[in-house]
Amino acid sequence: MFFKNIPGKEEEKLRLINQVKEDRIPHAQLFIGREGSANLTLALSFVSYLYCQQKTENDSCGECPSCKLTHKLIHPDVHFSFPVVKSDSKKREDTTSDDFLPQWRNIIQTTPFFSFYDWQQAIQAQTTKPNINTKECNDIIQKLSFQSFSDGPKVLLMWMPEYLGKEGNKLLKLIEEPTDNTYLILVANDQERILNTILSRCQLMKFLPFHESTLRAYLINEMSLSEEAATQIARSSDGSISKAIEGARGADKNQSNLVFDWLRICYKGDSEEMTSFVNETVSMSLDNQIRFLEYALHFFETYLGYLLSNGASTEMTENEKAVADKMKAIIDAQKIESIGNTINQLIFYLNRNGNHKVNWMADTIAIGDILRNITQSSPNRRIFADESLLIT
Repeated sequence: MFFKNIPGKEEEKLRLINQVKEDRIPHAQLFIGREGSANLTLALSFVSYLYCQQKTENDSCGECPSCKLTHKLIHPDVHFSFPVVKSDSKKREDTTSDDFLPQWRNIIQTTPFFSFYDWQQAIQAQTTKPNINTKECNDIIQKLSFQSFSDGPKVLLMWMPEYLGKEGNKLLKLIEEPTDNTYLILVANDQERILNTILSRCQLMKFLPFHESTLRAYLINEMSLSEEAATQIARSSDGSISKAIEGARGADKNQSNLVFDWLRICYKGDSEEMTSFVNETVSMSLDNQIRFLEYALHFFETYLGYLLSNGASTEMTENEKAVADKMKAIIDAQKIESIGNTINQLIFYLNRNGNHKVNWMADTIAIGDILRNITQSSPNRRIFADESLLIT
């Protein structure tokens, strides 16, 4: 992995590069950042830079023997640990990360900014919670006790140490007193879920979410999106590059139009149309359902600013403004709050594995009730009820 393949994050890259240049690498580091903050890809780029034999000023060369190994994730002195489930050929207590290295290498090389949900899909863990078990911890201790193959450093990169149970205490001595020229890099999303005994022994490096402008530029330049689509997706991604990339894969549909279409269906209250919408929606992955709802929340947030500024807000794209103009006779600030609460409730239940179809239908009906309660005149009713007024 190259630093140059990660958009933005210049300050974080410089800190990591200077660690190597100044030979001041902590023996145990915790790279902490929300999902989509690129903390894993930065850790992988850091490892490549550490081993590179022909370092450039700002990146690994990609050509030396060490780079060819680290970039393919096959360097014998770089060990990986990550949450897994039972493999097909072993008992769960005997299964470790080594049994899933092909999937690990494949997902990083094809989708480097992947989410934990993507990883669950890659290892077919839809119904089983992955974790890092006792055998994994014992294997880590053994691997790092061996002499390095390259006479260079040894590295353990552990992704998602949140999934270590009490067995993680087996690693405390290794973290506190590692063997010479050994580095442990823990990459996590949730600091609160990490064992305090491990947390207190690591030097923390925090990674902030991406700036919206960085994501927008990445989507335009790397994924060939239009400025309109890139702006909408970047705004709804909440600083997560993995969400932005996933959103770009479905960028053939305009999100603001979909929100308007949903509201129109909510208002009409036609049972067949609502059932069709719900069936189509729940056929999407949970991540895509949540992403659509998160965009809807962002849309209403900017729509509120649009209302309060009498249409002068510059936070909306031209397409979003067109949608907002059609909605402003129907939805006022008070109703925005009610609809936002309903959407947040829907997100809450979907994330807790409630029945997706039931929850979508219930809250589609609830939003319809909100809309009908504020509509008094027949011209306004037609904004949502008349199919011919739907934006295309």
